[in-house]
Amino acid sequence: MKNDLRVRKLPPVWFIRGLDAFRTALIRMNRRLFPSQVVLYEQFQNFWLLPCLKVAAELGLADILQEGPRTPEELAVQVGADPGSLARVLRALASQGIFRRLKDGRYTNSRLSRPLGSGKDSVRSMILHHLGKVNWNLLGELSYSVRTGKEAFPELYGKEVYDFLSERKDEFNIFDRSMSDLSRMSVDPILNAYDFSRFSVIADIGGGEGMLLSAVLSVYPGTRGILLDLPDPSGKARELIRKAGLAERIRMVEGSFFDLAPPAADAYILKNVLHNWGEEECLRILGKIRESIPQNGMLLVVEMIVNRDQRPSFAKMIDIQMMVMNHGARERTLGEFEGLVTRAGFRLVRVVPTIAPLSILECKRR
Repeated sequence: MKNDLRVRKLPPVWFIRGLDAFRTALIRMNRRLFPSQVVLYEQFQNFWLLPCLKVAAELGLADILQEGPRTPEELAVQVGADPGSLARVLRALASQGIFRRLKDGRYTNSRLSRPLGSGKDSVRSMILHHLGKVNWNLLGELSYSVRTGKEAFPELYGKEVYDFLSERKDEFNIFDRSMSDLSRMSVDPILNAYDFSRFSVIADIGGGEGMLLSAVLSVYPGTRGILLDLPDPSGKARELIRKAGLAERIRMVEGSFFDLAPPAADAYILKNVLHNWGEEECLRILGKIRESIPQNGMLLVVEMIVNRDQRPSFAKMIDIQMMVMNHGARERTLGEFEGLVTRAGFRLVRVVPTIAPLSILECKRR
């Protein structure tokens, strides 16, 4: 586990932003040179690509190919699939750089297919969650949310999303592993962008299994942590913290961020929490932190920020997911975040970008 929490050195933000701007310019040029209907139809091909990704993740193809190249027939025997159908899926994925077809007809992993496996950089659970039947059907009800302004989840499934997941162990486990994949992806960008050394005690509010907090404390040995989240019957957080050798430095507090925030920490992290809730719920969460945070304490809101111009933005896309999923959930602009924290009794000090879609909003008590 300690190796898993090692921080990789990443390129600077300015370099990634410049590269992204160059890529965006090339894409726009390409789209201007082709007829508009052709450009739209090309984008529509993702409709067929995404189910192929889900099948590859579901069958565990990337893990099998880690052992060596296989023909579609050999893979089909191992996973219990029809050889001809599997070959067509592999052909489609390889055409997009996901898997690679060798001259002898066997397939092997490519750089893009490896994250479909179960290694450290895996996104397999994210794909199984987002492209699973529950979510696929949900996004088919986007028009309901657009027409009514309400989330589609209870309309489709008869209850709120977290109630639904709590009653379906298999779906909850996929969702939970998906959130772990997402946390792993964000740890290195956050730790490359932000210096936590000035904090003696850091409280991670709604910190799940403690992956980010454990990584921070592994890098900063003079820091102690507090992990607040709901009771964890599986014991995943306790096990992760134990394997990281941090059981003596992280205090676990069970509870809801709507009801409490541990007192006397130097910094309070809220990572990917506020986007799940409407304004009133966010104010309750921030209000509890406001009651506990010392005068010189720092609130660190880690979220995606929706840019106000027409540049491509992952936040603008995931915001559609939030719209159909949960009441009031949304990605926010910087102005919306500033208004929110101001109402809760904080002031925005600065914004620290990372090479990921996430930014770190530093806030202090007013």
